[in-house]
Amino acid sequence: MKKRSKRISSAPRGVNAAKRLKARRGIALFIAMFMVVAIGALALSAIYLTANATLISKSYEREDDLKYEAEAALAIGKAELNFNPAALPSTSYVALMKNKQLYAADGQPINGLSVNLYVGQTGNTSGQFGRFASLVSEARDQNGTGFVRRLELTQESFAKFAYWSNHETTPSGGAIYFGGTDAIWGPVWSNDTLNILSSGATFHDDVGTAAIINGKPYGTFSKGYEERQKPIALPALTTLSTLSALATAGGFNLTAPTTDSSTRMRIEFVAADMNADGDSIDANEGFFRVYTANAGQEDWLRANWLGSISAYPSFASTTMRNCGDWHATTVGGPLKFFPFAVHAHPGGTNTWFDTVTSADHVPSPNTLANRIAWSRSEGDSATLTTVKFTKLMQTHAKITCFLGGDPHLVAVARTTAAGAGHYPLASDVHKGGEDTTFTPVDQYGSWTLYSATPNGTIAGARPADAKYLFPIYRGFNTGTKGVIYVNGTVGVSGVVNGQLTLYTPNNITILDDLTYANNPGAGVCKDIIGLIAGTNVQVADNGLNTPQYDKVGTGSPASGYLLRSMDNDTPDLYLDAVIMTLGTSFYVQNYGGGPTDGGSCGGVTNGRNCLYLTGGLIQNNRGPVGTSAPTGYTKRYSYDRCAVVNPPPYFPTTGRFQDNRYYELDPVRFSVASFFKSLSPAP
Repeated sequence: MKKRSKRISSAPRGVNAAKRLKARRGIALFIAMFMVVAIGALALSAIYLTANATLISKSYEREDDLKYEAEAALAIGKAELNFNPAALPSTSYVALMKNKQLYAADGQPINGLSVNLYVGQTGNTSGQFGRFASLVSEARDQNGTGFVRRLELTQESFAKFAYWSNHETTPSGGAIYFGGTDAIWGPVWSNDTLNILSSGATFHDDVGTAAIINGKPYGTFSKGYEERQKPIALPALTTLSTLSALATAGGFNLTAPTTDSSTRMRIEFVAADMNADGDSIDANEGFFRVYTANAGQEDWLRANWLGSISAYPSFASTTMRNCGDWHATTVGGPLKFFPFAVHAHPGGTNTWFDTVTSADHVPSPNTLANRIAWSRSEGDSATLTTVKFTKLMQTHAKITCFLGGDPHLVAVARTTAAGAGHYPLASDVHKGGEDTTFTPVDQYGSWTLYSATPNGTIAGARPADAKYLFPIYRGFNTGTKGVIYVNGTVGVSGVVNGQLTLYTPNNITILDDLTYANNPGAGVCKDIIGLIAGTNVQVADNGLNTPQYDKVGTGSPASGYLLRSMDNDTPDLYLDAVIMTLGTSFYVQNYGGGPTDGGSCGGVTNGRNCLYLTGGLIQNNRGPVGTSAPTGYTKRYSYDRCAVVNPPPYFPTTGRFQDNRYYELDPVRFSVASFFKSLSPAP
C-alpha cells in the first residue's frame, strides 16, 4: 500500500503572517486621526465652555449692574420723598429720573446703562387706610435689556408711636424727666431733649429725638436710640380740614354748643348685642349716640359733684341729680337706680319714693326722726341730731354716678310739667332707672336723632333708643368713612366697636372709661379709635373719675370719701385710644388737687387710683396726670401694636415713608403709564 506523502510548504511562516497583517495596515492611521479629532473636539469644547462661562459671567454681571441701578434709584427716590414730600404728585405719576446714568460704589460711572425712576400714589388714595406710594425704577442697557423693580411705600402714621412730644418742658419751662423705673413699650420720639433720672427708665422699642438724650447711662434701650434726627412736625389744623367732609358722608358731622373747656355735648359709644348671642363684639354691633345739655347744664352732663357734702338734713334736694344708689322696687326684684335728689329730705318724706321703694327702705318709713334713730343704732352719738349722708346711702348697693341723659337718671330727668321733657303720668316719672328707661328729650337736654326709620335689625334689638343710635358698621351706614367731626368741645365715654377717628379743632373731655369691645391685649385688632383735639384732651374731674369728699364741716374729711363703684366698673380709669393733641397736651383736670388718699394703684395710696391707657399719646407738650403728693392718677400706660398695622382711619402721618413691599416686574411688557393706572383706583 502506497503511502501518501504529506505536503510541506516551502514558504516561510513570516510570509503568511505578513499576508495576514496586510489587510489591517490602515487602522493605525484611523486611530491616530480619531484621537486627533477627539482631542480637537475636547479642546473646542473647552474653548466653548470657557467662552460660554465668560458670557454667562458677563450676563450675571450685567444683571447685577441692572439690579444695582434699579435698587439704587429706588433708594434715591425714597430719600427724595422723605426730604421733600411735595415730590409725590396728588394724581397720576411723575418721573424723578429720565435716562439717568448712575455711579458705582467706587465713584465710577456704570457704562452702557441708564435708569428711569417714576413715583405716584397707589392704592386707595383717600387716606382712609393710610397713604401709599410706589417708586418704580427701570434700568436698561444699550440693547434694551432691562430690570424693572417696584418699591411700595407707606407713609408712617403718628399712631405707631407709644409716646411722642414736641416739647419736654413744663409750661414754666422746666425739664420733664423719665425715671422712677418707668417702662415704655412701643416707639418713642421727641423733637426736644429727652431727660432720664438716675432712678432709671427702660425703653423697649425704638427711641428717637431731634435733639439729644440727657442721662443716657440711666436708660436701658432695648432697640437702641438715635439723636439729632430731622424733626417731625405735628399736622396743621388746615391739613385736617378734609375730615369734616368725610364725616358728613356718614352723617357724623356734629356741632357742639361750646368751644372752650366747658362741655355740653357728649358722645357715648355703645356696643349693642344685635343677634342675642350674649356678646357685643360682632362687626355690626358698634354704635354711638349724642347728647347735648341745655345752656347752664354742664354740671348735669359731666356728672360733676357739686360742693362738699355736710350733714344730711342740710343737703339740698336738687343738688345730687347724677349720683345715687340702688333699691329693689319689689320684694326680691332687680335693683333699680335712684338719684339722691329723689330720696326723702328734711322736713318730711318723699311719698312716691317711699312707695316705690317700700320693699327696700332702711329705715322705713324714711322720716327724719327714723333716720336719726337708725343712725344712733349704728353707733353714732346719742346726742346726734343729724345723720351722716354716707351712712344712710351706703346701706344700699353700690353708690355711683351717671352722665347727663343716661337712662338710669329717669327719676330726675323727666317731669310732668308742661314743656320739654313733659310726661303726662306720674308713673312715667316716679320710677327707678334702668337701661331701657331711655328719655329722648328731658328737662336738662336731649339726644340727637339719627334716623326716624331705623334699620329693622337695630329696632328689633334696641327698641328704646334705635332712632338715636349712629351706626359705625358700613352695612347699616353705607356712607360712613370712619370719621366723626365735632365743631366744638365734646366729651367721650363708652365701649367702641369698630374703627374710628374723632376730630375736633377744640377740646375733648374724657368723661368716663373709653374701652374697646374686642380686647387689644388678646391680639385681636378689630377695634381702634383715634382722638384728635386741636387744643387739649382732658380727663374730667367729676363724680365718675374722682373720689369725692364726704365732709362734716370744713377742713380734712371727717368721715372718709364717698367712692363711686358700679357693678360693672372699677375705681380706675380705663382709656383705649390713640390720642393726639395739637394745641397743648393730654392732662387731668385739677391733677394737683382733690383727695390724696381716695384710692390706690399697685397697692400704693394715691388720689384717684390707676389711669390705664392702652394706645398711643402724641402731644405738643407732655401734660400732668398726678403729683407725688400724691394727688391725681398713677400712670399705667400700655402700647397697642394694632395701631401699627391698623391705624385709625385717616389718622395723620409724619411725612416719612417706610418700606412696605418689593416687587420685580416683567421688563418686556412694561409700560409705566399702564402700570400706574392699574395701581391707582379712584378714591
